[in-house]
Amino acid sequence: MSLKDDLLASERRLCTADLDFYRAICRADALFLMPGMTVGLDDALAGLQQAPPWDAFTLAEVQVRVLGRDAAAISYRFEGNRGHQRYVAYMTSTYVRSEQGWQLVVHQQTPA
Repeated sequence: MSLKDDLLASERRLCTADLDFYRAICRADALFLMPGMTVGLDDALAGLQQAPPWDAFTLAEVQVRVLGRDAAAISYRFEGNRGHQRYVAYMTSTYVRSEQGWQLVVHQQTPA
């Protein structure tokens, strides 16, 4: 798989709110910048436990940038639905390569 395919697969899996996957792919010091707040991994996981999963979602306008030998960022337009609720945002995640593979270190969301 290409770098783009790898990172996109990770982002799609993160969108399913698979908490075990979050723990595996996110570095312990990961930072999450969401509308109105910035939180660490523990608070992000706590929020995910309380939110119902998306009924459906799409990731479009995907772009990947290599930031060095062991760092990359992926950006995309997210559209998700939970019942009648619709959420659209531009999202960017930054990953670093470690012995465990690509790990998420920063995730940012900007509502569209």
